[in-house]
Amino acid sequence: MTPPYSYHIFHYPFKWSVDGKEEALLSEQIDMDGIQFRNLSMWERTPEPYGGEAGYNERNYYYKFVHNVLYDHPSSRLDLVRHYERKEPKLSEGVTYQIKVNGRSHPYRLKVEAIHLNFYSTGIGILSFFLANNDELQSEPEDILRINQYGRRVMLPFFADKERRQETAEYISIEGLAGNAAYREDFNAITVGDSWKPASFISRLIEEAAENLRQEPVIDDRMFVCSWYRNNELASTFANDERAFVENESFSDFWYRYLFVDGASMTCQNEPMKRELLEKQTYCRWQKWSSLYGISRYSMVYLTSLDAPQHLLDSFVTIYSRMVELVLLQRASILRFSEEVTFVSTLRKREEKTVADRANSLYREYLQFLNQVYYREVTAQDQGIELYNLLQGTLNLGVYIADLDGEIEELHDYISLKLESKRNENGEWLNVLAAIFLPATILTGIFGMNGFPPDGESWRTFGIQLIVIILVSLLAFIALKKRRN
Repeated sequence: MTPPYSYHIFHYPFKWSVDGKEEALLSEQIDMDGIQFRNLSMWERTPEPYGGEAGYNERNYYYKFVHNVLYDHPSSRLDLVRHYERKEPKLSEGVTYQIKVNGRSHPYRLKVEAIHLNFYSTGIGILSFFLANNDELQSEPEDILRINQYGRRVMLPFFADKERRQETAEYISIEGLAGNAAYREDFNAITVGDSWKPASFISRLIEEAAENLRQEPVIDDRMFVCSWYRNNELASTFANDERAFVENESFSDFWYRYLFVDGASMTCQNEPMKRELLEKQTYCRWQKWSSLYGISRYSMVYLTSLDAPQHLLDSFVTIYSRMVELVLLQRASILRFSEEVTFVSTLRKREEKTVADRANSLYREYLQFLNQVYYREVTAQDQGIELYNLLQGTLNLGVYIADLDGEIEELHDYISLKLESKRNENGEWLNVLAAIFLPATILTGIFGMNGFPPDGESWRTFGIQLIVIILVSLLAFIALKKRRN
């Protein structure tokens, strides 16, 4: 079977929380047992996303302890991820992802090979589209650039593009899915009051899996792009010239646009800066074998020849795409926790215990994230270590983790100080009360005190005792109050 001319994976990270739990602890907001999954939907829970040889290769590529966050094991006590797949692409060859671009008479049509939906225990989800481009009429370099640029845009980048359509497609639609719903977005219904509102087909697909979730974008207004492209002319250019990706003007322009997902034109118009970015973000290990990789904040791309071995193409779709998912999960989770830190810090005027409970829940979830999601290394393979480091470095995860550590530590110290201050204040008032009633206790011990004077005893003596106790207590209270002021 001939491989596609190009392959495109669009990852849409989002944050989710159980509806109605906005004021609850973070652990309750993101409790996956609280999600009401729809039993009769076209989504099905699939523990192992890839079977056969591809699945074997992927599982053996990653350390076994990383499998807990990569794969959905219903029997696992950790329960870090729940993986769902759409049924229709498995049952039919006719499901297509269509992108209508301004100035082109007909839309780009890509075969939908799979649609995946992952829910993670950190309150993050990732919706992924796996798309094959089998049409030779849409296999030129400019076609590939446009597919990536316009296919990933699920929000208007700026409102004027509603009319111009320079950055946004005229419409994106998914054809061939079951039901009467239209999985189509033309962005015409967007108003100036909308913000961070994704394409309607994005929201609809997620809502069809779970009915009680609040969800919104978390990293960007665009989907992250993973793409490989087979082109002999381009491959031969860089295979025979190790500096072509920075020094060959024609090729380096294309490579920049492919790597940084520039559809219409190259956004970097400074040659030294362009060279610096390409040097930093290009991975050249297999350059002489006609394999060139690149990673940016928006993409992971792979350029190769038409005769590229099938296992390399499969590895990109499975192993490397899974690596991208993991890093996107890490980045989105960091933003999720940072948002919770900001929210808890606004509760300072509320009851200290409520703030402390929210902070403790955040700290507990963050520790689980550090130990079970944020791995420094995920494989023993050299190229995997290098690509993983490049991904994490490109998304600045080390810097963000250090900043978040500081934010959470400062919040924890602040709340601990407030609670300690409250305990000291309560203890001080107890000391005041004890000091106030100490004279009464002493006098009572001297004179004796019964509920009522015994028969024959003068009420006058009892009254004098009572007056003396009250006066001494008042004098002690006034003295203590003046000393505190």
